[in-house]
Amino acid sequence: MRDDNQKGPQLLAGLLTGITHAQGWRQQLDSHSLFLHWDTIVDTTITTHARPLKIVGSVLWLEITNSAWMQQLQFQKIQLLETVNKTLRLSHLTDIRFTLADNRHTETQARPTVRFTQPSPAAQDSFQQQIASIEDEKIRDSLMSLWYLSHSCQRN
Repeated sequence: MRDDNQKGPQLLAGLLTGITHAQGWRQQLDSHSLFLHWDTIVDTTITTHARPLKIVGSVLWLEITNSAWMQQLQFQKIQLLETVNKTLRLSHLTDIRFTLADNRHTETQARPTVRFTQPSPAAQDSFQQQIASIEDEKIRDSLMSLWYLSHSCQRN
């Protein structure tokens, strides 16, 4: 049997529980758990248009896709706050605030395309000479494959 004053190995789970309790983090961890479970806390129509952004004090900030949904959720704010608070065990949120998502970046940025160009035979030979001193054939082949891919894939 282990004496509580005895120094010795502790189970990691017990140690983490003790640290979170001693630091007063239990309520913060509880309130921030809604980031992980947002999809199960609210219905899918809300999850497609709103996502938790941050918690400041006891205020939840939601990022909303557009102004129409912001207005809709403003009408549902009290019900939404009650739903969220029902899932929390140790903490309690006092308000929900909304902010519009900045969609300009996602719409205007074009996805980079990748094109493949074969490295010159001279460059391939040069690299093979550099790795020739490596005794392990698997390592040489892996390095050659890595080099080849890194030199043949180019973004436009």
